Amino acid sequence: MSTFLPVVLAAALFSTAIATMPADAAPRKKNPAASVAQPPADRFLACDVRVRDYLREGGAAIRVTKIEVDDARLQLNIHHEYGEAGKSSRKYLRGDTEEEMRKNLRGILDEFAAAAKAATTGRAWYVIAARKVMPDLRDNSGETTNPWTAIVLADFEGKCRPITFYQSVDRNKLDPELSKKLDE
Repeated sequence: MSTFLPVVLAAALFSTAIATMPADAAPRKKNPAASVAQPPADRFLACDVRVRDYLREGGAAIRVTKIEVDDARLQLNIHHEYGEAGKSSRKYLRGDTEEEMRKNLRGILDEFAAAAKAATTGRAWYVIAARKVMPDLRDNSGETTNPWTAIVLADFEGKCRPITFYQSVDRNKLDPELSKKLDE
């Protein structure tokens, strides 16, 4: 009887192994999408098309390294690889009631936080472009003699979003290496 128990146990284990074998050995269907080679990730991520569209007449796209949020004045201070781009225009609270304005404030602060996070993760770009290719989104300055303008774009969860606009970029105040990139 002492040898009977190990033989029964071994037979049970062997039967279990054989019973599960056909399921494991069955050919698996391949996912056709997985076999297709994916293109390499673009360095501008979701902003790939916009950046290239703005640069078609010259300009430069540089990585934003830091975005400081001034939550009291509702504006941003943008820093890029060559220094500081400067402060953004101030956002204004909209709404008829205090509650609507508070809701608008939360939306602005969430957008600012997302922009700051995008900058720290390398997902934001400062694009200096020719004025003639930039859309006239905000023309408050009245100055049209300077041929360069700028926009800060960020990739938020796979969508390209404009963060702030600069109506005029003074080429004489730029880092010499960055100024040289505008001619390339």
